[in-house]
Amino acid sequence: MKFLLKPRAIGAVLVGAVFFGLYCYTEAPDVLASDCGDWEAAGATLGISHAPGSPAYTIVSWIFSHVVIYSNMAFRVNLVSALVGAIGVAAVFIFMIMFLDRWLPALMAAVTLGLGGQWWAHASVAEPYNGVVTVIAVMLILLLLWQRQGDIRLVWGGALLIGFGLAYHPSLIYFTPVLLAGLFVMGPWRKLLGLKAILLTLGFLALGLSIYAYLPIRSATNPAINYTKIDSFSSFYNFVSAGDARRTGAVEPGVPGAEVVQDKLSTVVRQGYFPSYAILTFAAAIVLFYPAVWSRLRPRGRMLLYLLFGALAHMAIIFAVSRIYVHYYLPLLLYFSIWAGFSIYLIMITVEAYMKEGWPQRAPIAAAAAVYIIVLLLGIPSLWPFVNHHEDLSMRNYAELVFSTAQPGAIVLADWPSYGGLRYEQVVEGKRQDLEIFSVSRDNWHAFLADAREQHPSQILTSHNYGFEKEDNAMPLSEGYRVSIKGRTYQDVRHGEPFPFVVQLFQVQ
Repeated sequence: MKFLLKPRAIGAVLVGAVFFGLYCYTEAPDVLASDCGDWEAAGATLGISHAPGSPAYTIVSWIFSHVVIYSNMAFRVNLVSALVGAIGVAAVFIFMIMFLDRWLPALMAAVTLGLGGQWWAHASVAEPYNGVVTVIAVMLILLLLWQRQGDIRLVWGGALLIGFGLAYHPSLIYFTPVLLAGLFVMGPWRKLLGLKAILLTLGFLALGLSIYAYLPIRSATNPAINYTKIDSFSSFYNFVSAGDARRTGAVEPGVPGAEVVQDKLSTVVRQGYFPSYAILTFAAAIVLFYPAVWSRLRPRGRMLLYLLFGALAHMAIIFAVSRIYVHYYLPLLLYFSIWAGFSIYLIMITVEAYMKEGWPQRAPIAAAAAVYIIVLLLGIPSLWPFVNHHEDLSMRNYAELVFSTAQPGAIVLADWPSYGGLRYEQVVEGKRQDLEIFSVSRDNWHAFLADAREQHPSQILTSHNYGFEKEDNAMPLSEGYRVSIKGRTYQDVRHGEPFPFVVQLFQVQ
């Protein structure tokens, strides 16, 4: 309780609260398309979403959607991302103020993460990926305490949190080699080698990972949202490891080319902020050549080196295993925000070393911070169309179009961006349960169409133009409309095509 009353804790709560309010304002108010719709449906019904399942995220979403009584179920599940995103911002603030013992760098780091385009967008829709970064930020706090206190209980708590984080989304696995190195580099590593320490660490890790038991147990009950049947170890492993994604090339081991790396860096960091800010932030590195700066950094040298090489190793692992999924690169924003705060710290200690106390010191520091903040805020207008989902009702409108167009007993062949949202409305809200909705792709729609013909439905609808011919007995959902994967989220071409696919699902041709 005493810790909660400390100014630093109060500051972290206030920072988190401000960003939680911001994310709530831009939160999507209703059901969304693509993966988001699938997670909303699974979270609202305690189902099983698409691979890798993310059981901890599903359980948290289900609890949250039944505790919060405001608005619809989809909004409540979306709100989980806003809360986790705000906690991540607060965790970065706490880590930086503990590490550098300065308020201004901590605030700069928190604001940089909180206003990051990819981070903000993920905090406004139903996605688990910002939870991975939040867990990493908390682990950095625990590593700092481990270095200073050497309490083995911190390791056990961290093991429990890592297990839970892996169940929240398994992409956290890419950070575990960096974390293990940190345990031995940052603290009294001999304490880790005792039999009791090893067994308890593994025990707490297993306790966190035990949430994965939800997948086969829940699958056996055949929930309404059940992406696949999980009834064997092989099916469990294939699902959790995203075997299907590996086969399609979305997750493909191998060293990526320079163009791939440049594209991901540009999408996640430089295009996630006002472009000049990303460049400006690194300008402070020039003072690292000053002897007085080096001497003042020496007490924090071990953690600084760990952060530098840890970030490089972590991102190298991600670059090597995921060539397509931009949302796996979200930890890069954490490291960028830490650097942003550290760059202000570099300016502070340089001024303090070479200028007299009083206004000669305070003025340039305030000016530097003001420039950083102003330039960062100048990027918000360009980010706003990308992060603001406050009025995103495209999936709701599209689903209403489907349900009003389909005749009784019709079969709907839906592409993935529309499938999750349609199933949400059918399962969660009980609409048009007479319809059979199948998720199809350009490669498998012929098989679904053949099965549909055998059943002699009154109508076959398609939510995408897969090349159907008139004789295929498949109709578009409505004359004059088509499904599009290019919507208002993607109008700002400077930001590429970032995940999630929160799309405008129909456009007038």
